[in-house]
Amino acid sequence: MAAPLKAVLDTSVLVAQDLAVPAGMVVRVASLSWAELRSGLNVPGLPPTDRIAREARLNRLVKAFGAGLPFDDQAAQSFGFICELVYAAGCQVRGRAVDLMIAAVAHANNAAVITANPADLVGLERLVRVIQPIPADSAADQSGEH
Repeated sequence: MAAPLKAVLDTSVLVAQDLAVPAGMVVRVASLSWAELRSGLNVPGLPPTDRIAREARLNRLVKAFGAGLPFDDQAAQSFGFICELVYAAGCQVRGRAVDLMIAAVAHANNAAVITANPADLVGLERLVRVIQPIPADSAADQSGEH
């Protein structure tokens, strides 16, 4: 029996309420996603009730997925490869650097990336498998739940 596919969840999947990971996948989260979610707690003008709800969700996610995979030296090397592909495609890294860094963490850990925004990672297919999550309703149907 083959080992379950290993994947890194992009922040876009963590913030979505209506998306699910395909069944049978071993998933992790990059520490960069935890940083993005923590930055969302400090948005100027965020109503206190929204901050409390975001913090509660973040705490549930951290409890569910544990410590994030670090952006370490191996991920930094992968990020260089990813930037090379982005620039070769005539695109810029600026504005999507964190998304590309999450892809680099996945590459460094021999994992796919699950993202609700696959367009952010177009052109990286040579290095990283990009997977879209499925609607939560479909995931329940696949598992036999209703």
